[in-house]
Amino acid sequence: MDDLDHQLLHLLTKDARASVTDLATKLGVSRGTVQNRIDKLLHLKVINRFTVELGTSEEDHQISAFTLIRLKADDGRSTLAALRRIDAITDMHTLSGNFDIVVEVRTSSLKRLDKILDAIRALPEVAETQSHIRLSSFAVS
Repeated sequence: MDDLDHQLLHLLTKDARASVTDLATKLGVSRGTVQNRIDKLLHLKVINRFTVELGTSEEDHQISAFTLIRLKADDGRSTLAALRRIDAITDMHTLSGNFDIVVEVRTSSLKRLDKILDAIRALPEVAETQSHIRLSSFAVS
């Protein structure tokens, strides 16, 4: 990946719906160049998917929590597979440090969040969890 790829990725993280023409204008290259770069990044799995970020009006009706998960064993593949099957989990990352995984859970109520956290804690390799409810979000740029 070169500097143009990095700039393109930065623009796409800010607005994944931006048109190829608009991206090309901002980057000072042709539309074909941008389309080829996006196709290459998709093929190389640098870009896995384009997604939707909920606006504030929708988020106001949802509970969002970040749950840190410590595993009993080093190999968490089965736990990661089980977590992928929980539809309320919208994002998942492995970590270095005291916890092994962090997931973002979005749901409509605290009661539902509690049930989802119970399901996470019931997974065989989960040793400990720590959850933090999101209060507000701020744009980086």
